[in-house]
Amino acid sequence: MEKMPAKCTSYPRVAMYGPCNVRGLKPGDVKLWCRCGLSKKQPWCDGSHIGTELTPLRWVVPERQQSVYQLCACKYTSSPPYCDATHVNLPSEVLQRQRNCLQVHSETSKLCAGCGWTPDF
Repeated sequence: MEKMPAKCTSYPRVAMYGPCNVRGLKPGDVKLWCRCGLSKKQPWCDGSHIGTELTPLRWVVPERQQSVYQLCACKYTSSPPYCDATHVNLPSEVLQRQRNCLQVHSETSKLCAGCGWTPDF
C-alpha cells in the first residue's frame, strides 16, 4: 500500500464526509482507490483524475478477509484507503481553505489543486 505525502501539495475534492462501507471484496483483488474525489464510482477510480495532479492508489485487498471495509470518501485520511474519521472536523477546514485560495475559480476548471474546489456538478 502506498503512503500519502506527509504534506499535501494538491488538495482533493471531498466526495463525501463519511466512509464508504464496502462489502464483497475478495482477498488479493487489486482495486484503484480514488484519491482525487472526482470519481462517480466512489470509492473506486473511474479515470476522472485525468487532467489533475492526483492519481489513484493501487490497493490489494488484505488476505485477512473482512465482511465490511470502511474506506475513506473524504480523501484526507492519514491511512489510505481506510477511513480514520478525519471527515469529522474537515468541513470547516475545507471551507476556510477555499475562501483563502488565491486561484481564480472557473466553471470550466475540473479541480483547484490549491484548495480542493470544484464547480457544482
